[in-house]
Amino acid sequence: MTDAGEEILRAGDCAGFPAGVADGHHLQNRSTHAATVLEIGTRRLADDEAFYSDIDLHALAGDAGYAHRDGRPYPRR
Repeated sequence: MTDAGEEILRAGDCAGFPAGVADGHHLQNRSTHAATVLEIGTRRLADDEAFYSDIDLHALAGDAGYAHRDGRPYPRR
């Protein structure tokens, strides 16, 4: 599901989610069968960050932790 709505994927299908596009997405297996998801992308931990558009969460680059949308950091455990 993306901000545009639900898209049904079947065995052999693929989906792409380009970096830098503010469109939250998630995958759900609603079948009774096991599903395998292969995620491919770069992993540059020092640069990677994520914005979760549907909740108040920003995963900061590197090992900096997490912050609210307004920049206030979440406490570290």
